[in-house]
Amino acid sequence: MHINAKLGNMRKSIEWIVYPQKKDGRIVIQGSRRIAMFHNDGSNRGLLSKSHSGGAYFLHLSPACGATVVDIPQDVIDAALEAQPVSGDKIGPGVFVA
Repeated sequence: MHINAKLGNMRKSIEWIVYPQKKDGRIVIQGSRRIAMFHNDGSNRGLLSKSHSGGAYFLHLSPACGATVVDIPQDVIDAALEAQPVSGDKIGPGVFVA
């Protein structure tokens, strides 16, 4: 349910929570200050929010809020797919997958 990765212009690797894959193939990962979204479609492109000291949330995936298109390394995509949570898994404090 967690992966470590460095994306875009980040200086160092951070721990990301992996959310369950959406029906349309979107994969969302969230760190303490950033959030990223990408598709497992072979393009290796995704959106990465800018850093937010109060935490980055889904609204920060909008380009209007500073999100940028970045290349997602294939090893990060593979790790996120492998770390996909399943029903009953705890993905955060008090947050369980239905």
